[in-house]
Amino acid sequence: MASATDIARSEEAAAPPPSAALPRGGGRLWSLVRRLWGTLGRRILFVNLLGLIALMFGVMMVNQSRDELVDMRVEGMKTAARLLAAAVAQHAETRDGRLDVEQAFPIVTALAPPVEMRVQLYDRQGRLGADTRDAGDVEAAVILGAPLEAPASQPVQTARGLWRGISAFVTGRSGHGGLDLYRETRPAAITSDQEIWDAMSLVQETEARRVNSRGELIVSVAAPIRLAYSVIGTVVVSTDGGDIDDILAEGRGSLWRMFLVAAAVSAALSALLAATIAKPIEKLAEAAEAGAEAGSSPLTAVRIPDYSRRGDEIGHLSVALRAMTGALGRRMNAVESFAADVAHEIKNPLTSLRSAVETMPSARTEAQRERLLEVIRSDVGRLDRLVTDISNASRLDAELQREEQAPFDVGALFDAVIDVTRPNWEARGLRVVRRLPENGPLILRGVEGRLGQVLRNLVDNAVSFSPEGGALILRGWREPGGEVRISVEDQGPGVPEENLESVFQRFYSERPATEDFGQHSGLGLAISRQIVEAHGGRIWAENVRPPDAPPDSPPQGARFQAALPG
Repeated sequence: MASATDIARSEEAAAPPPSAALPRGGGRLWSLVRRLWGTLGRRILFVNLLGLIALMFGVMMVNQSRDELVDMRVEGMKTAARLLAAAVAQHAETRDGRLDVEQAFPIVTALAPPVEMRVQLYDRQGRLGADTRDAGDVEAAVILGAPLEAPASQPVQTARGLWRGISAFVTGRSGHGGLDLYRETRPAAITSDQEIWDAMSLVQETEARRVNSRGELIVSVAAPIRLAYSVIGTVVVSTDGGDIDDILAEGRGSLWRMFLVAAAVSAALSALLAATIAKPIEKLAEAAEAGAEAGSSPLTAVRIPDYSRRGDEIGHLSVALRAMTGALGRRMNAVESFAADVAHEIKNPLTSLRSAVETMPSARTEAQRERLLEVIRSDVGRLDRLVTDISNASRLDAELQREEQAPFDVGALFDAVIDVTRPNWEARGLRVVRRLPENGPLILRGVEGRLGQVLRNLVDNAVSFSPEGGALILRGWREPGGEVRISVEDQGPGVPEENLESVFQRFYSERPATEDFGQHSGLGLAISRQIVEAHGGRIWAENVRPPDAPPDSPPQGARFQAALPG
């Protein structure tokens, strides 16, 4: 029949790998994403840069800055056009009330440089009379009547469109879709620009926005030249192609430079953050993996890095891992020691039992056989007690973790233990004295049954060593710091000073001379310490002497005391 392990292995072999459920292309993509996203340092860098990129794209997607810049430029151009129109109206009027272009031209060329714009003059009939570009100081940025580019093939158009879109997004240029194409008015020709005729007919400033053949924005503002109640011409102020786009591109350039600086700072900070977070975590993980791969090597050889001085979560993790490793090492050592002690303790009665069984055929009299049977019964009983106590001790930790702690009255616990042990201490003529605070019940939080087991072990131990007719004192009180103390005191011979600590070791047994050998397994006090420490307390033994007695004087009894958090 196949074992459960074999079945599990066959199921694992038959199951497809996790990546098999994904398409081949999706699997490769997912593998690439996992590699790029794999380390904590990359994630920190990616998240920091993602915020900057989102901010950068958000700023660039907002067109409000461009529109506001154009509107502000238009308002300035309207003011300049009004000033120029007023100056021309004052100094370029003929006797018959018409516009004198020859007089107006010097005025325009003198006032045009300060406003840094192109200025044109049109008479009442819409004829171009003067243009600052004709002065030769400003080179034309727009080819007069330039034809549009010849249409290209569809792939080329797509590539060009994509490149223009990227370029417009990065530099801020273009993006003026839907505007009419700008065309120059031929010299001595009648203008067809609607804003010029609207300015003369509406007698107010008008504007127009167009693009040249290179897609650059050109803004024109026309202001009527008024003389008394009539309009004798128009002043047209316009930008050169690319003026506003250059300003936008410079703004975008500054934004990109700021973004690159911020990205460099973010990358440096991410690297620093990764060095202070990711690297320590990686070292802790490597140390943990080394401990897992150590196999039979002792845990003391596993070196967990100490980051306790950091004072942050990584420092706390380091302390916790070191504490866990230490506790696990102590637990493993305790298990190994416990197994060795169990083997040693069981070997003694087994040796005696084997000797008795082997000797049984050689017994000649009934008395010899009865004596050997008594040895066998004693050894079997001792083995039974050992196995029972060992089983209880091995399950104790797991049971203590499952049991819930609750507050209880220490006085009631004293009464229950006294009643349970009454046959033992009454048979020896002992009396039990119970001492508790008089100002109310002494409340302790814990597992009442387990602490009752500790108290019963201490009472049974005290009964064994107490002289007949003596007294046992059970005392409970609360220390000023809130700690609860419980002590059991006898009037026996005390404990040898060198054994005050070893009495709590497993299988340590030092019994009175009047007691038969093998009646105790030597686990009672060890189990008691295990229970008390599981409650966060401590237990110890001390000899009872008068306050004024010297330290080397014979003890007048032994006191076992447990301290538990209140």
